[in-house]
Amino acid sequence: MADLSPAPQHPVTLEEYLRLVVRNQPTLAAEQMQIGLARADSRTARAFPNPSVSVSSKPGEREWSVQQPLPIFGQRSARIENARRGEVSAAEHARAAVATTLDDAAQSFNDLLIAQRRLVIWQEASEELNKAGRIVRGQIEAGARSRYDGARLSLQQARMAMEVAKADAGMQEAASRVAAQAALPGWIPRVEGSLHSGDLPQANAFDKLWETARLQLAPLRAAQADLDQARHKVELARREALPTPSIGVTRVTNRFDGSYTQLGVSVEIPLFDRQRGAVDRASVEAEQASLRRDAAVLAAQSELRTALQQLILRHANVTTYEREGLAQIAPLRQMAQDAYQLGRGGILDLIDALESITEHRVEYLDLVKDLLDAEWKLRVASGNLPDIRP
Repeated sequence: MADLSPAPQHPVTLEEYLRLVVRNQPTLAAEQMQIGLARADSRTARAFPNPSVSVSSKPGEREWSVQQPLPIFGQRSARIENARRGEVSAAEHARAAVATTLDDAAQSFNDLLIAQRRLVIWQEASEELNKAGRIVRGQIEAGARSRYDGARLSLQQARMAMEVAKADAGMQEAASRVAAQAALPGWIPRVEGSLHSGDLPQANAFDKLWETARLQLAPLRAAQADLDQARHKVELARREALPTPSIGVTRVTNRFDGSYTQLGVSVEIPLFDRQRGAVDRASVEAEQASLRRDAAVLAAQSELRTALQQLILRHANVTTYEREGLAQIAPLRQMAQDAYQLGRGGILDLIDALESITEHRVEYLDLVKDLLDAEWKLRVASGNLPDIRP
């Protein structure tokens, strides 16, 4: 197994993490070996058939002979071309495996990014509650509030500590998945990235995105490579069905007749087995590969269209929430504290206002998570992935 990249000590960006995953994943290294196997097949295909030598002896006579098969009907060139297409297919399947790994790794990265931010939100909410607690205790000491307010506040602080602990546990779980995908189980990762959306594509951008996707999508390229090889296998089967002649040279040494040389040609007569089964099988496999390619195209178009629609919807949700929800958080917090200090609201009103603020922030974070996932899904569906190779 190749040496693993060391665990970074600094917070990693998405691209840094993806490079780390591709570099360390043993499954991808194993997939890359398929390319080596295909190259070995190419080397085999380029080799000429070995000659055969026979030696015999009987009283008064000895002879030796050499026979060399001659694939004169294009069998060797067809094998070479088939092996070359096999190399292309193996490379495209390895590329598709990388794309799948990048997809899984990016989603885990986003999970950790959001989990880190969720923990910060709950920690900040705890700090805000503690600040409000100082106001409450000041009111109690001044005799303006009863000890009930203090007890209710203590109960809320205990609940808040539980929420912080749950958020911390969720972050550690997400970090463990990130570390596992990078094949660094002992790593305690930290990630960094923007929680703001990128450029929003237009609703009618499907055609433009598809022009790129149909050329870049790894599953489509792999399916096309399989189809190209399967179609060529039909030609290879037809070539292999043609008999391969062998030229032979025999040297005979006879005690009475002396020495002489015989030349001959032998060839199989396709009388009973004309290899039609092999040709028919290759034809069916080519048709299967064509149908699989067509299915892959339809699936890719559907995924791209869905990803585009989802991104537009998620972006609209985040924008609306920012405009109508988040803008009210700061005024709500200040009004709740002022109302309590002025005696216009009770402890439950203050706690309810602080809870509502935290819930709104967490809800917004969930919408951002959906948006980040939608942006990545569109990148996957359009073939716009980082060019990272093992």
